[in-house]
Amino acid sequence: EEARQQAQAEGLTLRVAESKTGYFGVHHKPGLSKPYQAQVRRGGKTVYLGYFATAEEAALCVARSQ
Repeated sequence: EEARQQAQAEGLTLRVAESKTGYFGVHHKPGLSKPYQAQVRRGGKTVYLGYFATAEEAALCVARSQ
């Protein structure tokens, strides 16, 4: 919820996707302490943005990188 509020405060949109995490650019990696990985594609290459505790935090990172 905090990540959603922060996105709204920054005028960003967390892009929804039909995936396990529910967000574009966010992948779930079970077994990790921070299991949600944020990534985007730039110039045909995948850019990894980091791992996060929640899918919403990872989605916020993706939104900030756009």
